[in-house]
Amino acid sequence: MMKLPTSNFKLKHLAVFGAAIAMIALLACSSDPTPAPAPAPAIDEQQLRNIVADAVSQAQPAPQPQVSAAEIQSMVQAAVGSVQMPDLPEQVSASEIQSMVQAAVEGADTEGASPEQIRAMVESAVMAATADAVTGADVQSAISMAVSEAQAGMMTAEDVQAAVSRATEGQITAEQVQAIVDRAVAMPEPAMGMMGDEPTEGGTIRLGMIAFNSLDPMLAGLAQAEAPYGELTYDSIAMYWYDGEVTPWAVESFDVTDDLSQYTFKVREGIKFHSGKALTSADIKYTLDRVRAPDSASPHRDNIAYIDTVTTPDDNTLVLELGDPSAFLLGDMTDYHLRIVPDGTTSEQITTGEYGSGPYTLAEHNPTERTVMNKNPDYWREGRPYADQFVFFYMPQAVTRIEALKTGAIDVVISPPLSSLASLAGNPDVRIVDAPSAGVGVIDMHTSYAHLQGSEAENFAPFQGVEDPLFANKDLRKALQYAIDRDFVVEAAFFGRGSPANDHPVGINDQYYWDEQPIIKQDVEKARQYLMDAGYPDGIDLTLNTSDFNQMQDVALAVKESVEATGLGINIDVVSHPESTYWTAQWMNPCCPLVSSNWGSRPANASINVQLRSGGTWNESFYNNPRIDELLDLASSESDFETRKEYFREMQEILIEDVPVLYLTYNPVLHAHRANIHNVQAHTALAHWLFEEWWVTEN
Repeated sequence: MMKLPTSNFKLKHLAVFGAAIAMIALLACSSDPTPAPAPAPAIDEQQLRNIVADAVSQAQPAPQPQVSAAEIQSMVQAAVGSVQMPDLPEQVSASEIQSMVQAAVEGADTEGASPEQIRAMVESAVMAATADAVTGADVQSAISMAVSEAQAGMMTAEDVQAAVSRATEGQITAEQVQAIVDRAVAMPEPAMGMMGDEPTEGGTIRLGMIAFNSLDPMLAGLAQAEAPYGELTYDSIAMYWYDGEVTPWAVESFDVTDDLSQYTFKVREGIKFHSGKALTSADIKYTLDRVRAPDSASPHRDNIAYIDTVTTPDDNTLVLELGDPSAFLLGDMTDYHLRIVPDGTTSEQITTGEYGSGPYTLAEHNPTERTVMNKNPDYWREGRPYADQFVFFYMPQAVTRIEALKTGAIDVVISPPLSSLASLAGNPDVRIVDAPSAGVGVIDMHTSYAHLQGSEAENFAPFQGVEDPLFANKDLRKALQYAIDRDFVVEAAFFGRGSPANDHPVGINDQYYWDEQPIIKQDVEKARQYLMDAGYPDGIDLTLNTSDFNQMQDVALAVKESVEATGLGINIDVVSHPESTYWTAQWMNPCCPLVSSNWGSRPANASINVQLRSGGTWNESFYNNPRIDELLDLASSESDFETRKEYFREMQEILIEDVPVLYLTYNPVLHAHRANIHNVQAHTALAHWLFEEWWVTEN
């Protein structure tokens, strides 16, 4: 039985740093199995020792009783940033670098931070990159994650050392360190926020948002502000906490039978809707029934179709009987489409007003200008929320949001373009938080409309009578699969912060990731053969529709450059559309069989189910594979982990071979905020921000 953390719950930093190390280990395990190239020239050990010593000794004293993430980042980058690359035969191992850092920080004169504390955090970043064949991008990702998580507060040197001791030794080449140096010089890191101060109450937090369409949480997701609005004004059945654990929210505990066929939830007492009505099990039942109804337009409907019946023995008890047993139900309960609405509330009411029980109440809503939400004084979490008010200002242009952040007209930009970070670098009033995630950047190819013909589903009506699309031709899809240089796309679109994906949506740190999968790399000759087999020996002209949102446009332009450089004759015309209309006018529209898209981080079952199950509302490639559907059902009902993992292995194998979607990049979660907004974290779970944990201090 899982219990909700108390209001003074603190992040378990040991688990976080352990996760960072595990993440890099997984990255290394999933690297290309081809033989590694000859070692690059090494760094002179004494030279690096001197550089590290100088960098750490010159660190500015910390004004708080801990060292800031910005100072840690500065130390690490300075340590590698000025190293020259002599032609020496030896590599410097991670253990040697660790030893240098240890020696350097022993004498560090940093007021309020012990050498052990500084050493621990720097070592975590360095030691995270300790596996063979790890790339410079992996090292940078480890450093970014380590310093980002360090913002959560203090941890003991013993905790960090315990995490570090789990790391295995490896070697970092001069070439890999140079890649970090190049990236740091090309795009200096903005200072990262400190989070050691005590929370304060009051104040307003202003966010720059792109657009808002629907107030109904069940339908949220096609405009940036909708999911954040749902978290602020409604409650969830369960949430992911910062450490990735499913945390009961409006329910306080649950039991599940051994065969995974029945879940029993205890509803938390004392929660009230903003109307004053008590939240009971009947409201959660109504929410679930509404989303899973046969005529529901919610994208989450198919994800919880395995729920057979929902009953309420009493006001505080909810019982879910599953037609197909599911090992994934708890994660599915965290989805942002399941914000709890009152029993009996009509769709018309929910689409025109706010009926939640969340930390904030809707005070004003004009989707062309702003949305204002005020603090709920009766919120059930003691001491939460901190801020008095949240305001969304609608600014469709990214440059407008960034400039407003610089001037202080707004306080937070969620998912700013990475290209904007250079303009924020060195700004003392702006902080950046980021973390690697299983979110993916993709290029969709419409694979088939044949199975949609005659469909009565309203959302597929535009496809009636439309011939199968260009990309029903699998050979053409395979030609693009091998024509694209994914490493180039990551570097060009994400400045090296992300990592290449492999034509399926399962994250590299997901427990169901297939470690032995063949990694797709650019292969021009394979692409040429597939192009000939597809019937286009002289090439083909394509139109790629995109929008300037979450790096989608940058990915599209990088794909164009990468493919056209092959000389295969594949010419791509990138057409960018306004984000405010893109999701209805181009995405999943028969006008545009080749489009950019972007998905937030989901567990393996949810990501494949929502994106690739036949006939799904958000099956953006219109992929139809009965075996994928069957494997999803088998995995959901299987209680043995190893058997479930084998089902997911087969799914990944099928998707790599069929390539209905070009999954090109794993994207970082990144937010930019003013320095006086505290506890903003890059939460890697889907549509999770924990806004009620944020607070404001005076500028």
